Amino acid sequence: MYRIELEELKKEIYKKLHELRSRDLKIEIKSDKSPVTEFDIFVSEKTQEIFSKRHGYLNFYSEENPEEFKFPVIVLDPIDGTREFVKGYGECAVSLAILNSADINDPKNYGWIYNPFTGFEISSDLHISIEPRTVVPPTIHVMVSRSEWEKNLVDHERNEQISLTPMGSIAYKLGLLAGGACDVVISKRNKNIWDIAAGIVICHSRGIKTMSEGGEVTLLNQIKYKAPFIWGKEREIEIASYLLD
Repeated sequence: MYRIELEELKKEIYKKLHELRSRDLKIEIKSDKSPVTEFDIFVSEKTQEIFSKRHGYLNFYSEENPEEFKFPVIVLDPIDGTREFVKGYGECAVSLAILNSADINDPKNYGWIYNPFTGFEISSDLHISIEPRTVVPPTIHVMVSRSEWEKNLVDHERNEQISLTPMGSIAYKLGLLAGGACDVVISKRNKNIWDIAAGIVICHSRGIKTMSEGGEVTLLNQIKYKAPFIWGKEREIEIASYLLD
């Protein structure tokens, strides 16, 4: 599903990054004091250009070009983790969701997360159903926001059931969670729809729940979602939820 478009986008991303190796990256500061780079703008514009060829009926809602949040819609964060990207870290990802409707159970909804520095890629398009595990691991691996960790917004105290790893980019963390690299992801900061739409769709395809303000997120119909957040299977969420206190 959308493989032709995504492969074309990956090639364009590679060419742009290769070009940027030979010169300084252009960076601007937005009104909210967050950085935006020429790479963010490039990915946003290139995604819209590529998908409009075969899927012109889709509306487009990007962090760098929030035209209209109206279904069916492409929801894009061209590089989630811009701060880490600017610093040269690999903790960032392209986060792309194609939402036919707000219902996370809609089989036409699609999510794709791609880290162009590590090659990590994951989508909600499962060609073969997976067999979910039923046993809780003895130690639950929790990924938390690097910035929240550094500002002591997350309890650093460990216990025998929990191991904590700070990691940049919520989209990248959700992709890793869906891929089995950790058991739980938490965040204490509000999120925009472009931050989490793809991750929620991908996690949902693997039986992973999204909890916000104590309730499960089942609709992707808001531009902003309020913290705290916890993603995981039910038993792991129960064990790790104290970290949100």
